[in-house]
Order: sequence, then C-alpha cells, then structure tokens
Amino acid sequence: MTGSRARVSLLLAITFLAGLAAGVVVNQRLAAPEVAAEAQAPGDESGSRRGTTIERFADELGLTEEQRAEIAPIVAETRREMSALFEPVRPAYQEVVDSARARCEATLTEEQVAEYRVLLDREYGSREAAD
Repeated sequence: MTGSRARVSLLLAITFLAGLAAGVVVNQRLAAPEVAAEAQAPGDESGSRRGTTIERFADELGLTEEQRAEIAPIVAETRREMSALFEPVRPAYQEVVDSARARCEATLTEEQVAEYRVLLDREYGSREAAD
C-alpha cells in the first residue's frame, strides 16, 4: 500500500508540474491585454487585475509610477512574443498534459478521480475557460 501511495504521489506531482507550466502560459496569455492597457494608461488600474507577478514585484520593489510605465510595455511585448512561440506547440503540449492526467486518473479510485478533478479545476480552472 505504501508503494501505491508513493506512486500516486509521484504521478500527481508530475501532473501538477505539467499543469503549472500550462497555467503559467495561460496566465501570460490572459494577463497580456491588461498589461498592455496599463502601459497605455499608467496609474489607471480600473481595468487592470492587481496581483500579477510583475505587479507584486513592483509593489515589493517600491517602483514609481514612471518605472511601472516603462516596464509595462516590456512585459506586454515579452508576453506576446512568448505566446507566439508557444502557439505552434500548444496542441502537442495539451496532448501531453491530457495524457499524463488520464494515466494518473487510471491509477486512482473513482472518489480520488473526482477529488483530483476538483483540485485541477481549483488550481488551473476548467479547460474550457483556458481555451
């Protein structure tokens, strides 16, 4: 039983890492328009989501509004470039993630599968929302 738990834990960790990578990419794609909007209107956060990595760093570093305005377009451009690089491999990447999740689920009980899916949804959102 201990070996089985270790195996499930390892599979969940692998799936978590794959999902984390996917989550980073999705977050970058969804946040890019907000960062671009912030770059166009520095200091106007009415349409911007607070809490992105760059915003947390900016807060912790005590960046001025001028510094934030200079950094925002750099971040937006980088996100667009990364998104363009990822676009051709997205279908293959998703197949790998889906395959890993399916293989993990095959080792779980029905109750564990249900809980696993809830955890994935909580951590990464539904796949439909990411597409």
